[in-house]
Amino acid sequence: MTWLRYGVVFLAVAIGVAQVVRLLDITKDEMLGSAAQIMVPAMIAALIEGQQYVRRHAALPGSGGAWRFAFIAMGVATVLNVALTYAGPTVAPEFAKLAIAAPGSQQFVTLLLMYAGGYLLANRFFFGIGAGNTMSRDKARNERPGK
Repeated sequence: MTWLRYGVVFLAVAIGVAQVVRLLDITKDEMLGSAAQIMVPAMIAALIEGQQYVRRHAALPGSGGAWRFAFIAMGVATVLNVALTYAGPTVAPEFAKLAIAAPGSQQFVTLLLMYAGGYLLANRFFFGIGAGNTMSRDKARNERPGK
């Protein structure tokens, strides 16, 4: 279920932000798109998964578990990145920029590896942030007087 939720959140954020930016581009007659749109979906999905981990286990994930999550989530995000690349510029314009390189070409592989590296780091960092924040909040809630 974790990977399904991660993928759904990733796609919802990627497509949602792309559509908002596209709408603003049309109404404001400006180009607001940014490469940050490619990393933000992974960040938000990893944050949510970190929160869910603490809710399920009532403990922080160990370093090995967090890295395991980061590597698997990197694979999921990279596959979804490729899918969004070919979904077209009307669905996710920033992701569609990868389509300028021929699939399998050195440029395509280099860009995809750069994205994968960014996904790995974002997933690891934000998974830990989500877990840590949830754990701190739960601890503070339990320490309140009157509980």
